[in-house]
Amino acid sequence: MEHKNCLKKVTAVFSAHEAAPIWKLRHFAILALLTEIGGELHFILTKRAAGVNQPGDVCFPGGHREQGETLVETALRETEEEIGISQKDIRLLGKSDFMLTIYRGMIQPYIAYIPYEIYKTAVPNPKEVAEIFTVPLRFFLKTEPERHDTVWKVIESPDFPYEKIEGGKNYPFSKSKTTQLFYEYNGHIIWGFTAQVLRNIIEILNESKPKF
Repeated sequence: MEHKNCLKKVTAVFSAHEAAPIWKLRHFAILALLTEIGGELHFILTKRAAGVNQPGDVCFPGGHREQGETLVETALRETEEEIGISQKDIRLLGKSDFMLTIYRGMIQPYIAYIPYEIYKTAVPNPKEVAEIFTVPLRFFLKTEPERHDTVWKVIESPDFPYEKIEGGKNYPFSKSKTTQLFYEYNGHIIWGFTAQVLRNIIEILNESKPKF
């Protein structure tokens, strides 16, 4: 009887359980913002200020989801805070594929549009943004990024109990190889997650039917 009750309990718990990551993920959202210049679509990109994480990197506006927010609300709020564009002036178009990072993060890009007249009123927050600029969508459609591999591996830790695992310090820990993409446009280097997002957007457009 005890065994049957235990099995019944396990069945009840897992039949209703919604799967989630075992390690808690930090959730981020960014806004791949477009504007139109001379009849041509451009991406709006920013360069990080010196006092923030990864200073000097080119990125889209975005950040960490705050409690009670949806991811799209995060992307819109962060855009307003970083480049001074009101959320009400942003036209949301959709979203591209999300990325899971090795840092236990999930980043969701959204695609949006603002008229050029609104873009010209942007006032970047100097604490977060050193520069704001645009790159034609056509550039990414026609340009193949440079590709360079990085390898992530376990670094020996003096406090790790190697004696508890087979092989000790010689245990064959897995290594992770990641291909980094690089674009260069008018002196700006676009790489890392931003380049991956841009490439994904281009791939989605190229896979559309009829082809973009």
